[in-house]
Formats: sequence, C-alpha cells, structure tokens
Amino acid sequence: MDDYASFARRGVARLLIGPLAALCLAVPVLAGPGERPDEKKEAAKVAKKMEKALATSEEREALRHFQEEVADYAELHAKQLAKLGAQDSLATQEALARAIEAKRAKAEPGDIFRPEVQPLFRRLIAEQLKGPDTLDARKAVVEGNPGLEEESVPIVVRVNAVYPLDAPRSTVPPSLLLTLPPLPSSLHYRFVGRDLILVDSVAQLIVDVLPAAAPDLATR
Repeated sequence: MDDYASFARRGVARLLIGPLAALCLAVPVLAGPGERPDEKKEAAKVAKKMEKALATSEEREALRHFQEEVADYAELHAKQLAKLGAQDSLATQEALARAIEAKRAKAEPGDIFRPEVQPLFRRLIAEQLKGPDTLDARKAVVEGNPGLEEESVPIVVRVNAVYPLDAPRSTVPPSLLLTLPPLPSSLHYRFVGRDLILVDSVAQLIVDVLPAAAPDLATR
C-alpha cells in the first residue's frame, strides 16, 4: 500500500474508532454538522455506552483492531463501487459482489471479527438479549431470522457468500445497535440464527461471521 493509501486508511480508522481513544471522536462519526439534533443525541448515547462497556485495555485494543479492519473494508468497497459507477441496480450489486469476492479471495472467518474481539461482542450482545427484561429485543431478533424460520430461503453462512435478495432479514434491535461498535454505511450487522454476520449493504456479500454470537433466543 502506498503512503497516501495508508494515510487514508488510517484516517478512516480514526473516524470509526469512536470512544476507544477519545470520546469526542464518536459523535462526529455518526452525527455530522448537517445532521439533526436527534441523530446527534443517539450518537452521544452510542459513545457513552461504548465507553462504559470497554472495561479493559485488552478490550480497547481488540476493538481498535476491529475498527481498522472495518475501515480497510470500507475503503475497498468504495473503490470497487466507484469503478462501477455506483448505479443502484441488480447488475451493480452482482458486479460489486464479484469484484469484492475476487479482492478478498483469501478472506477467512475471523479476519474482521478477530478472536480477541469475539468475547467482547458476545458479552455486549448478551447484555441486550439475555434475561426477562430483554424479551422484546429477542423477539425482534427472532422475527424474520432465516436461521430460525423453517420455510426460509437457505442462507449459506460463510465469508464471500451472497445473502439472497429474497431471503428474510432479521432485525437488530435499537438497544443492541446502540451498544455495538458503529459501522460505516457500507456494512450492516445481521443475525442468521444465533450467528452475527457483517453484510455489505450494496453487494449483499457476507463479509465476516461471528458464530454463536447471541445467547439462547427463546421467547417463551
């Protein structure tokens, strides 16, 4: 990577790190100068929850690496989409998926959800989905979850697999989104069964998988 690309990547990573190194960086990531006050308020909630959640220096370091990997992917997504003209069409989605898959041909599970950050994600998710007070949040995750619906379109949960456009999509409850690290617009969190996946928002490509990320999702 040349010096300019390296500098750009580090810049994106710093924007995504949020409350890891400096709490003041978290709000600009999610709420720019032109955004509504309610968006800024929600961004502040994310920053506060994340600051409270990161109890150890090891967790902060693990999350920093996660944010850097996310920034690398966001840069790759932007470059490949720019080559395609960024048109909103099925052809663009399919072409982008092929281009990214080719660039990430050697990608493996855990490249972004590194082993050292996985316990942190599981803890944050459990805090929002475990216990009687989280029933509504569990119901939201279960509804439309292709890993829990018998008649759902089969989902191949692996890196570089395409998430079918006609497959249902689970909801990530707002309480959980306010707890997990924020993502760039090119990526979404999504559940398939108890697995948490990162999905490219345009290519609909599974970017990484965190197995058994959620606790028991029983709603009765």
